Amino acid sequence: MSHLTVVAPAAKAYTLRALLLGALAEGDTRLRRPLLAEDQLNMISCLEGLGVRLQRVNDEVFVEGVGGRFVPVADELFVGDSGVTMNFLTSAACFASKPVVVGGSSRLNERPIREVVEGVRQLGAHIEYLGREGFPPVRILPGGLTGGKAAIHGAVTSQYFSSLVIGSALSRAPVTLVCLDEMTERPYFDISTSMMRGFGVHCHNEGYKTITVAAPQPYHSQDLLVEGDFSSASFLFLAAAVQKRKVTVEGLNPESVQGDKLFLNFLERMGCRVEWKGEAVTVTGGELIGLEQDMSDVPDLVPPLAIAAAFAKGESRFTRIGHLVHKESNRVLAMETELAKMGCTSWHDNETYTVVGTKGHLQPATIHPYNDHRIAMSFGVAGLAVPGVSVENPSCVAKSFPDFWDYLERFQNWPKSLPLRLS
Repeated sequence: MSHLTVVAPAAKAYTLRALLLGALAEGDTRLRRPLLAEDQLNMISCLEGLGVRLQRVNDEVFVEGVGGRFVPVADELFVGDSGVTMNFLTSAACFASKPVVVGGSSRLNERPIREVVEGVRQLGAHIEYLGREGFPPVRILPGGLTGGKAAIHGAVTSQYFSSLVIGSALSRAPVTLVCLDEMTERPYFDISTSMMRGFGVHCHNEGYKTITVAAPQPYHSQDLLVEGDFSSASFLFLAAAVQKRKVTVEGLNPESVQGDKLFLNFLERMGCRVEWKGEAVTVTGGELIGLEQDMSDVPDLVPPLAIAAAFAKGESRFTRIGHLVHKESNRVLAMETELAKMGCTSWHDNETYTVVGTKGHLQPATIHPYNDHRIAMSFGVAGLAVPGVSVENPSCVAKSFPDFWDYLERFQNWPKSLPLRLS
């Protein structure tokens, strides 16, 4: 069996948080091997608009921290398609010395932010909607956070709580955050709090229901090596699964709190072999079988997992997927529509997505990715095993994995790999 070894890209979520925490910190932060995809470049641009000095030198970024006080040099901040940047700056920009407007692309401005806005308002911030109530763009007024208690919902995304907990450390009094329902994407909240600890700030999380933050606490600069990204690596593991081949991905932290590390567990349960050796993990593809799985904590894995399910034997059911309508696209509807073009039957209701496996008997199709990086990458991998697949707008992968198609070329050069067309 042919064997391919690649290095994982740097972690998207870690880089975004490190840029913001470095900007809020006292002193200069050094980020080694950060991911500089579209989302990170938008975060950098916004931080520069807030008066932060950042410098890129080779494979490093240096951030001059402002000690929790932004002095903006721009009146408007454009986050592009980055929901993380939008949500995080809704709290962080409260610490600016003058009003700033924060908004993004047309799709970004359709993604709800009511909960995070209500949260910072409860903590004393002043924010105005400039368009539709509950959606960007917003004008954020100076004044910081006074502290106290904020009770909001977390069923759409944990990003709201990540935003609030990062900002809460700089409030003038202690903060208690209350989740009124069940927080989804909890591993991303864990990334936020673990990185806060790395920058010298602590909070207490009681079952993702009550989070308490002693405040004010200053952030301290760091020298940080960004770990590899399990989210991006999932597409490399998927390539091994659909091609029934062997791939090793290096540069992954086996102790990482990244939730998308679970993709390895899912593939193992579907019939692949998974082996760890230090910071390298090897996946060997096998005959795939269907899977039933709650996806509330790892929604970004639904697109690649749906592809694996399409190549499997039997039905797969992915539950608690309702919040996927609020991503870069309506991801469940996108997967359902594009899989149908390839001859795979799938359907969804408000909370469950079902995929009927074809054992790999799929047909060629031209795939429309809805300008969603994870849809494009998922079907790009499918195209390794199905001749004649074409992916429109391939450049949309730049949001999280700019080198994705270069990686995929290496998989296409394996013996008997099939040509994938980009249109």
